[in-house]
Amino acid sequence: MDPSIDATPLDRVALRLTWAQTRHNVRRDYDRLLASMEKNASLPKKLFWFLLPTFLGLFLYRLSRHAYVNGWRNLGRLLYLFNTYLTRIEIPPTTSIGGGCLLGHSPITLCGHIGDNFSCMGYGGIGGGFDGQDIGAGPGLPMVGDNVVMAIRAVVLGAVHIGDGARLGPSTTVTRDVPVGSIVAAAPARITRGTAEVAAAAAGVAE
Repeated sequence: MDPSIDATPLDRVALRLTWAQTRHNVRRDYDRLLASMEKNASLPKKLFWFLLPTFLGLFLYRLSRHAYVNGWRNLGRLLYLFNTYLTRIEIPPTTSIGGGCLLGHSPITLCGHIGDNFSCMGYGGIGGGFDGQDIGAGPGLPMVGDNVVMAIRAVVLGAVHIGDGARLGPSTTVTRDVPVGSIVAAAPARITRGTAEVAAAAAGVAE
């Protein structure tokens, strides 16, 4: 279990959430999912998409968050554990995520403070580094702005700021601040052996 689940006192996690606020965030999440899939989808399709592990995991996070910040901390922890085991979406109830969140594929880990319209394609996430500095999201955790997109296997670690509208490319590991609107890309893969070399090596093995 992520230690950050108990790292932040309740009075620093968030103000209490009303049920209307939680329901509004769920609605925004679901509207964003539908917009990315198909407009005017049938009811069976909408139900299918609701039950996808990524959206179900986000929905269960919203419930655990609601319980946790309203004083039902043990229920929040229990929902967090159930969610992690069921969907492989690991989001402690101490994590704050704005509405309109879109998750692509599990597993995903999200720990810190995240703004509105966040997108994470999966097999990565955000979390703590070795520095215990608190920049507002909890000790050692990132602050992520609005409209941030994280491609597949992108990772953000430590007490860093990710500016609004930033885009983190596939397999990037971010450990420093990223300015507003920036694009972060990892070094592209390169071919270390050509076709002829591979064929020659194979012929040598055959001999």
